[in-house]
Amino acid sequence: MSLTEDRIQLLAQACSLDEVRKWTGNISSGDLRAWLESELGSATILDEFHPHGPLLSKAIAPETILHIVSGNTAHAAFQSLIRGLLIGSHNLVKVPSAGLPELTDAIPLFPDALRQMIEIHTSLSDEHWSDANAVVAIGSDASIEAIQARIEPHQTFIPHSHKLSIGLVHDDFETAAALAARDVSLYNQRGCLSLHAIYVSGDSNSFAGMLATEMEAYAHNDPPATLTNSEAGAIRNLREAVRFQAANDPGLKLWESEESLDWTVIHDPSPELKLSCLNRCVYVKALPDTFDVRTLGAESKHLSTIALHPFDQAKALAVEHLPAHRICPMGQSQEPSLYWHHDGFAPLASLVKWKDIG
Repeated sequence: MSLTEDRIQLLAQACSLDEVRKWTGNISSGDLRAWLESELGSATILDEFHPHGPLLSKAIAPETILHIVSGNTAHAAFQSLIRGLLIGSHNLVKVPSAGLPELTDAIPLFPDALRQMIEIHTSLSDEHWSDANAVVAIGSDASIEAIQARIEPHQTFIPHSHKLSIGLVHDDFETAAALAARDVSLYNQRGCLSLHAIYVSGDSNSFAGMLATEMEAYAHNDPPATLTNSEAGAIRNLREAVRFQAANDPGLKLWESEESLDWTVIHDPSPELKLSCLNRCVYVKALPDTFDVRTLGAESKHLSTIALHPFDQAKALAVEHLPAHRICPMGQSQEPSLYWHHDGFAPLASLVKWKDIG
């Protein structure tokens, strides 16, 4: 396929499928066209030259993109694939050895012309690596380091390593608790946009109790995924550790789902950001007077998103000094805009190169 407008129409058709829309949100042909215009300057810049100062310039998509995706959630995998399809590249998608059925079951439903632009693999040959003009990798820090060692100088490399997100509540605790429960629980807290901790201005202990109530309500309406033995063990160990420590620390308190491992809320007096054991386990902390990377500790370098409530520009600017690349309203942490800069990368512009005349 050569013309961008043809791909736009077919992609909009694919994104209207229930199996895709649940991961990408509603994406129309107009959205895709506007996205290209925003990032590349024109929706036809991949098809023809346009004035660029004294030059004529055209965007050149990679002939082949290798997407190496993780099994945490299918969200990022769909996002990466849609970007490659929109700019017209052939897409090699390396899924985990255990598979990623949410993605692989949906692809056969795509229009035929798009399916021909996609190959799914559970392992990669040397030829796959050498064929790729660009490599997009999603995974742990160790995985990204191993992939980076294979990148050649001519290949564009876009890494998305370990990330986590946090919430920040200033007021309106009742509304914030319901929104935070969704941001923690959606996709069972397995994505980089899931909240691991919520910092509260005011009575953080009271907010933790409200959050526990909302976590229970969310679990009733949207039960969590079945846990592996390892995941269940991690939650039990966390709960026991908190109970033991709380005996000597009155500021530490535990709320937990009864007779299940559906959710866990921990009020922790330490401002240090801790990595949750996932699967709807979240820390609630009092907002410290000094809210910076030194206070938050080593995990702060992995910040992806800060979800605020109530949300306004002044509150967003007050935390822009933190390394998160995205600040959004609470309740929307796991539903980024099509226009977001994933880990600071412009998702389309970072993939293309340019040809100039003049």
